[in-house]
Amino acid sequence: MRFRFGKLLLVLLVPVLLYVVAKGAMYFSAKNAVDDFVRAAEHQAEIRYAGISTELMGAVTVSGITVQPLGYEDFIEIDTVRLASDDPMVFIKGVDWTPGEDEPPTNMSFDVRGIRIPLNSDLISEYERQVSLTQSLDPCEQPLSVESTVMRKIGFEQLEMDFDGYYRIDEAARTLDMGMYMEVRDVQSIEFSANLSDLDVDTLAQGGAPQINLGGFSAAVRVSPEFGRQVMKSCAIGTDLTIAQWSERYAERALVELEGQGISLGPGLRQAVRDFYNEWGEFRLVSAPSEPIGLLSLMFLPRNQLVDALSLRLTLNDKLITDTSFSFQGSQQPGLPALFGGGAEAQPQGERPAAPPARIIVRREYEPVAVAQIARYVDHNVRIKPHGQPLREGVLKGIRDGEAEIEQTLHGGKYTVYVPLGQIDSAEALIQRRVE
Repeated sequence: MRFRFGKLLLVLLVPVLLYVVAKGAMYFSAKNAVDDFVRAAEHQAEIRYAGISTELMGAVTVSGITVQPLGYEDFIEIDTVRLASDDPMVFIKGVDWTPGEDEPPTNMSFDVRGIRIPLNSDLISEYERQVSLTQSLDPCEQPLSVESTVMRKIGFEQLEMDFDGYYRIDEAARTLDMGMYMEVRDVQSIEFSANLSDLDVDTLAQGGAPQINLGGFSAAVRVSPEFGRQVMKSCAIGTDLTIAQWSERYAERALVELEGQGISLGPGLRQAVRDFYNEWGEFRLVSAPSEPIGLLSLMFLPRNQLVDALSLRLTLNDKLITDTSFSFQGSQQPGLPALFGGGAEAQPQGERPAAPPARIIVRREYEPVAVAQIARYVDHNVRIKPHGQPLREGVLKGIRDGEAEIEQTLHGGKYTVYVPLGQIDSAEALIQRRVE
């Protein structure tokens, strides 16, 4: 009887011991990897963490993380960072993959939760200072560019972010699925996923770039309607424009920026842009071609054929946009024969090949103008700031009796304001320039 009891106890203990050994191996492997990462980042930031936990099914979670970049007083807090895979041996052997020596894990995912940065931190201030050297951070001047002062004004105390991503390799089907998601809580989110087919796993294992085809993708950008309306409200305060007019102004600026890049949207997409800045919400682009398309061939496909080839479907707040017409300024991209010197007659020796036609871009931007020269910009859109008064924006109709006559639009109608030239603090005119 004792022999049987001892044998039964041994049978019960073996799985427990194996579990403890595997759990311990995963923990120490994960801890060594995390500590190595912390040491490698010492010259850039001081990183601390509260604990590490493991799951035998294949996951490691690091919690209570703080990151303090060198030279800054404030730090970034992160609740958890979780790395997962269906293969527990990935974490026992280590997550490092050496091309040419072993195959990559068939699937991996990461999940970062609770990234927090105070809006009054020196990290945010320095970032905004660097960005302001190349572009405006004023949300009333630059669409979707939000400055920390405005966010604090509408009730935010800190930025809170989450992001995650994954990839999955199916060796039998020779497919690769991947995706990522990033969210600034109560502000906006970005989502992307794609399916790639005809994947050569052996080439990938050797560290090469395999030839793959695109099976489809989905991309979405969402802006919280509550946040969008709050930003528009903050812009409207102290001006003669309503929230709806600020939304229209945002949309027009976005369209002007696209035109400056050589992209002219058709009526359907132009209306969609206006609706987005009025309603906010989600823009989603989905590609679902009937059969996979070679990524290399897409690079040389004429631009006007991309929509049909990719079977693109665009929605705004789940409503299908039926008119997705648009056009590019300038010539189309060359095809493959032109790239490799074929498909065209050879040039006679000693003659240079004809230069490709120059791409002409039309830019429309507000530029400062001297008050003494403002009469040159009659019938132009102008922005004039009188001393101690709100900004006046509209069409300059003329200069009469020492006053600038500006036609403004309000509530769907037009009215005229007169600003004495001697009371103008600054003036800007919307100027169109051609850039070759």
